[in-house]
Amino acid sequence: MMAFSNLGAPSYFELGMAEEGDSILTHEILTDIAAKYNKTPAQVILRWGVQRGTTVIPKTSKKERLAENINLFDFNLTEDEMSSISGFNKNKRFNDPGHFCEAAFNTFCPIYE
Repeated sequence: MMAFSNLGAPSYFELGMAEEGDSILTHEILTDIAAKYNKTPAQVILRWGVQRGTTVIPKTSKKERLAENINLFDFNLTEDEMSSISGFNKNKRFNDPGHFCEAAFNTFCPIYE
């Protein structure tokens, strides 16, 4: 299993394909966990993915974020924290090329032939 666009909605705000409420990065449970470990909410989400055995592919063009993205192997989330984060699931997918290409480029790009 591989996670792509693992931080969800933020990159879709400017395209009008997501709303602020779609992002979990400001959710109180997540910010509390991040504060506990002195990490960012993004680092906690990436750690959650790695800890559950998912290959995560974070994207950034910023040097400081690159360092932040790799700095998530010095802590482990508890079972309760893992369950809490898993509970954020809304079965919503932001990176579906068929949907994204139609909305962003006005053309249909199916992911399956």
